[in-house]
Amino acid sequence: MPIKFTKLSKVLVIATIASLLSLEAKAEMESLPEAFNNAYFKKGKNAYRQSSILGQINTIVGFTGFPEQQISADGEAVDKVYQAGLKQQSATGMRMMTRDLENPYDTSLKENPSYSAF
Repeated sequence: MPIKFTKLSKVLVIATIASLLSLEAKAEMESLPEAFNNAYFKKGKNAYRQSSILGQINTIVGFTGFPEQQISADGEAVDKVYQAGLKQQSATGMRMMTRDLENPYDTSLKENPSYSAF
C-alpha cells in the first residue's frame, strides 16, 4: 500500500508543478496593445471610475495617490512598455521597412536619375 501512495504523490507533485509553470507561461503572453492599455490604466482609472463618489473622494483626499501622481506613474509604465517593445522589435536584427502610402505620382525623386541631390 505505501508504494502506491508514493507513486500517487509523485504524480500529484509533478502535475502541480506542471500546472504552475503553465500558468506563468500564459501570464507572460500579452499582446503589445493590451500591454499599453494595462500600463496606461495601471494607477489612474478611467473616467467612469474617477467620476463616481468614491473616485471623487479619492481625488480630494488621495488615498491611492493624487491624480498627478497617478498620471506620472502611468506615464512611466507606458514608457517601460514602449522601450520593451522597441527592444523586442530591434532584437531581430533585420531592418524594418514599411510600404509607402498610395499617392497619385508614379515615381519618386529618389528614383528619378535626372534629379541631382546635394
